[in-house]
Amino acid sequence: MMIQKYAVKVWLGSLLMLLNACVWAPGQHMDTGMFHEKNVNLNDFRKGVVIKPINGALVAKQRSNEVKHDLIIPKILVSDFNTYHYEIEPQDVLKITVWDHPELTSPSGTFQSNTGNLVYADGTIFYPYVGVMHVAGKTMEQVRDQLTHQLSKFIENPQLSVEVQTFRSQYAYITGQVNKAGQVALTDSPLTVMRIISQAGGVLPTADLRHATLLRDGKIYTLDLFSLYERGQADLNILLKHGDILNIPDNQLNKVFVMGAVGKASTLFIQNDKMSLAESLSDVNGFSGASNPSQIYVIRGKRDKGVIAADRFDALAQLEVYHLDASSPDALILADQFHLQARDVVYVSTTELKRFASVFGDISRVINTTAQTLILKKAAGF
Repeated sequence: MMIQKYAVKVWLGSLLMLLNACVWAPGQHMDTGMFHEKNVNLNDFRKGVVIKPINGALVAKQRSNEVKHDLIIPKILVSDFNTYHYEIEPQDVLKITVWDHPELTSPSGTFQSNTGNLVYADGTIFYPYVGVMHVAGKTMEQVRDQLTHQLSKFIENPQLSVEVQTFRSQYAYITGQVNKAGQVALTDSPLTVMRIISQAGGVLPTADLRHATLLRDGKIYTLDLFSLYERGQADLNILLKHGDILNIPDNQLNKVFVMGAVGKASTLFIQNDKMSLAESLSDVNGFSGASNPSQIYVIRGKRDKGVIAADRFDALAQLEVYHLDASSPDALILADQFHLQARDVVYVSTTELKRFASVFGDISRVINTTAQTLILKKAAGF
């Protein structure tokens, strides 16, 4: 069995090398000719393609949409921090102090006990004079009031305090791209998304904050934590419950493909949801000698609610194509203000575009190959 698994990994590894070699093989080019800025009816696409010039109006609209990006949080995730109270459950350890009565605080001696009162599996504790008392599902204040009432039968005007000495009954979990994944105990202080990430040592550079997920009661909710940290959308700082699992995924799908007449065709990762067109061109060493700076294109597939397809770039989806004429220096300012999105394709042509269907065929093959490589890596356990 071990030999078979090893053989599969070797075969998949060889296939990965072949796929990667095919992606960057020489001969990538776009057909020459004119492609007008208007809707074009092609058999390759359902609704055709429209090329939009990257200008001041487009950049202003993009910025306006980013400002209005606040998401509506499902009601089930909305909590009132002001009403939060920790409820005691089995395995918690209570610290009960009766003032001026050390024999109750520590029945075995005159010094205060450090062991506390363990809440048993049936949700009860044992306390002198009171006997067995059910405390599970109650707050510390409720247990204090109950004990005060019971002890008043034996002690005049008892003064006591109830605290949870050790919180060990309820946990939330954090996984994925953080420095220290694991479980975090719920305490009398509200455990929020930001707090659990902080206790996990923060996120890694490879984290995709835009597509974090929260598993609660068998349902998965997508959280845009980028909006929480960068835009201050406070309602995303959700109050966590027992059993919640917060996962911070990696940014393997947050890629931008830069190709054509550039210094070095590359796949770039969008860090913290920020990458401008100018940054992408700079990261690939700018234009090549054969480039035509007036023919820079950004090709984007429309997606429902920002969901990124993990396995393919849908050739049947409606495309948006943006064109930048960078032949004048002031156009580079627009390039720095135009923000790219995950799975965008930046193409620098040597001439004007002629047949966009052919262009898309070249690009989609590259993207599909990249996605297939990712899937094969997961299958091989790399």
